[in-house]
Amino acid sequence: MPTRDATRAHEFRELLVLWAARKAGILDAVMTKAGTPETVAREANVTERAARITIEALAERGFLKQVGEGYEPTNRALGFFAKTDLNSIGRLSHELDALDRWVALPEAMRTGEQTPEPPEWTVNKLGAHAAMDEATVRAVVTAAVHYHDGGTRVLDVGGGAGTYALEFARRGYDVTLCDTPAVIERDRAQLRHEAVSLVEGQFGAPISETYDLVFAGGVAHWHGPETVRSFIEHAHDALDAGGSLVLSEFVRDHAQNAALVGAHMLAQSERGDTYTEQQFRTWLSAASFKQARVESIPGTDLQLVGGRRAID
Repeated sequence: MPTRDATRAHEFRELLVLWAARKAGILDAVMTKAGTPETVAREANVTERAARITIEALAERGFLKQVGEGYEPTNRALGFFAKTDLNSIGRLSHELDALDRWVALPEAMRTGEQTPEPPEWTVNKLGAHAAMDEATVRAVVTAAVHYHDGGTRVLDVGGGAGTYALEFARRGYDVTLCDTPAVIERDRAQLRHEAVSLVEGQFGAPISETYDLVFAGGVAHWHGPETVRSFIEHAHDALDAGGSLVLSEFVRDHAQNAALVGAHMLAQSERGDTYTEQQFRTWLSAASFKQARVESIPGTDLQLVGGRRAID
């Protein structure tokens, strides 16, 4: 039976071979145009050895299946070229995009200029969001509900594919998902049959309506401290008296890998980072929130950051 370290090594190699296959054009060739190692080699302009070894590795990992002398993509590979349904994309396309930006990070470190987003960054990120672990989603929403313990109108800011919004809706909450125009455009098709309202907006920008609970799940660390502070201030203004703000985050000094998540943001976002409990408490206090709380969310490596608007 393979050890845990061996399993992690195989998963890492799987990601690397997928990344190399995508960069070299092998993935596109075998998914859409060619079937045998020889034809893939010609189509992608790589050596036959490279095509053969890569295809066999992808088949061993379940992305391809052999049909006669050639290979065809399996359902596990659909997310690499079928982008209509977010639920079919999965997490790997976004992980490959993230690896692109990690590889470019040394140059970005020297220049201070953010690496451009890969071509399908938004849809692949949404696909990864839709593929979030269901137990984690339920745990985060449960923690938010227990902290809030009040009204039913919820604003999910930076709600992405609607993973959290749908869980709130299943529990009877009146949910509005707020995100950028590009995300909302995808959500209009993806969530058209769901009991979730959609509104365009930016994390850190003013919020036009009022709510009982303003929620942001895993969004703050994609943004710089000034934007997070601004979001907390605008969230306070958007809450009715007694309303709650809840964020789920990797809080430094609490989450075991929070600093590593911050390093990931160095590669993936222009100003993102992870923040300490004291930073969150300072921002909450400056925005006039009461009953500030930072606590671990059971069953996850995330923390709940919460504050309440005073009852006038």
